[in-house]
Amino acid sequence: MNTSLTDAIRRFGLVLLLSSTATGEAAVISFQNNLAGFNAAAGSPPLSIDFESQSGNIAGNTIAGATFSSPPGNTLEVVAGASTTTIAADFSGIINAATNKLLPTSGVNVLSPGGTALVPGSQLGERDSLQIDFATPVSAFGIDILLQSLDFAPFVSFELFGPALASVLSGDIVDQGFGNGGAPGGDVFIGFVSNDPLTNIRRIIFTETDDNAVFPDANIGYDTLRFVVSSDVPEPATLLLLASGLAALAARRRLNRRA
Repeated sequence: MNTSLTDAIRRFGLVLLLSSTATGEAAVISFQNNLAGFNAAAGSPPLSIDFESQSGNIAGNTIAGATFSSPPGNTLEVVAGASTTTIAADFSGIINAATNKLLPTSGVNVLSPGGTALVPGSQLGERDSLQIDFATPVSAFGIDILLQSLDFAPFVSFELFGPALASVLSGDIVDQGFGNGGAPGGDVFIGFVSNDPLTNIRRIIFTETDDNAVFPDANIGYDTLRFVVSSDVPEPATLLLLASGLAALAARRRLNRRA
């Protein structure tokens, strides 16, 4: 496929999402702190990855069709959640460092970028962003984001990419804490459901931006992934037809502007 066609398909994917949203029928729906709603919309996807069968650094590894990588180049360590440790001397605003852990939501293991040491944001070991690429796009995806401190300020965002790697949805993670610095660790569920094969999820990136040592809340982890591999993937001919239609529409708009 040539570059211009690929670009056209990517543009089409974005246009499709905006068009669907404009008519009140979003092509990708997000569910934050609403596992029941996600399960109802997605048909209760099975628990696909809980990290109980993995250990060590899984950066670059593919598990159940999902490839894990770290955008900042950190390690992606699978560790026992109970072994994650906040050193009180590393942060201000400590209440009880023993409660500031990445607590598992299934089994005992978690994915903790950088390993068991929950260090301040000035260190590479705290760079907790995560990228997941799916061999086959998924129509539904859910994950628990583990927070060193559930304090209402996670500073975590997400971006989803469709089959042609066009961005289809982005936003921020919101936890249910109360803004209390030093609060114990906890978790936030977030899930996504696509109702159109052109916006099924091929890639998702979580970006963590808390890069200081104020309160023990700079670290995040991940656990309990649920997803549905889509059987409804657009055929190349369909994508070609859609891209051609978009190109024709763009050409018509250019002519109208010149008229």
